[in-house]
Amino acid sequence: MRVSILTLTENGRKLGESLKTGLKDDPTILSVEIIHRDIDFREVFSRSDMIIGIMAAGIMVRKIAPLLKNKFSDPGVIVVDEMGQNVISLLSGHAGGANDFAVKIADIINANPIITTSTDVNGLVGIDSFAARYFYVILDRHLVKHFNSSIVNGHTVELHSSRNLEPLIDGELSRTYRYLRDGDEIVRAHCNSEVMKLAPLKVSVGIGTRRGVESARVTGAIVEALGLLKLPPERIDALATGYMKKDERGIIDAAEDLGVPLEIIPLKELRSQDTHSFSDFVNEKFGVGSVCEAAALKSAGTGSKLVIRKTKSSGVAVAVAVSGTPKTF
Repeated sequence: MRVSILTLTENGRKLGESLKTGLKDDPTILSVEIIHRDIDFREVFSRSDMIIGIMAAGIMVRKIAPLLKNKFSDPGVIVVDEMGQNVISLLSGHAGGANDFAVKIADIINANPIITTSTDVNGLVGIDSFAARYFYVILDRHLVKHFNSSIVNGHTVELHSSRNLEPLIDGELSRTYRYLRDGDEIVRAHCNSEVMKLAPLKVSVGIGTRRGVESARVTGAIVEALGLLKLPPERIDALATGYMKKDERGIIDAAEDLGVPLEIIPLKELRSQDTHSFSDFVNEKFGVGSVCEAAALKSAGTGSKLVIRKTKSSGVAVAVAVSGTPKTF
């Protein structure tokens, strides 16, 4: 996620610096930029995944109003008062993730998160939130309003798929969603006489290890990394690593334990990926900034992006990438 923090006052700038410090070690964040006063809202809107404006809500509304397209492509927008008392999810609360991110940053600065969407305030999860959290593309976007209104009115959403979705449906989701195993990988959501299709994006986990690392440590590192997104291992589509690790038993066994294919990425293809992280040692040895990030990006396919940058645990490096377009069924 690329985060832009916009500030107008000196108090706002100081709060922005504190927020940036609180986010810097979060592996789900690829970059945090503070822009003070001289703000090109159009340019920021086009390149940010999440915008945090430390300013009056009215100023933000007037500045972004001409830039709005639709709830599926607009970035998340959050407004924070300069005293850091309230964090308001203003735009793209579901598909853009602003609701969840508002709660995250409110925890960092000890503020009050303000969420106004009907599903969330009733302790429910909208269908567009479900899709965003678990990396599905809604193919019938015109039905989102019907589904979310039905959810608020107490209707159950039945999720039909050949893939096991049960681990996704726990806690607050269990109040609304029910899983039935049938069909194919595409999810067919049934609710209040309507059927919506959700196509999965490919989720690839890239792995790099020290020589001889056992599978339990590999699997543990994967589960730990996925926990940052509250993503169950069952949502993984593939493990991927570089050709130099093709015989590493710990990686091979971890893929078997998780029940997902292991993709071996040739060195040339690793080098073609634009990684976020960069290790001088790895680059000197293999000519790539990060094996796990490059493997994840290549495996996920065209238009892929990192959703977890390289994390390290017990001799295992893990990164997670998601494809830019869903599979064709």
